[in-house]
Amino acid sequence: MAVEAERYCPVCGKPATDPTYKRFGELCCSEAHAGEYVKEVRAQKVQAQAAQGRQEAPRGGRFGQRRGGC
Repeated sequence: MAVEAERYCPVCGKPATDPTYKRFGELCCSEAHAGEYVKEVRAQKVQAQAAQGRQEAPRGGRFGQRRGGC
């Protein structure tokens, strides 16, 4: 029998038990904190991409950059 450890909100540290507010594998205590956590994670991803010098490839047309194929 598996025992689940108590989980805490990554924003405020309160115990989080409601799976409704799960974002990126982390449980949050409220919708507001879930939204805030998502913003933080996205900002970190953008910052990491900028540090690597990568930019997203522009997509155009119905199928993006793909040509040919099935």
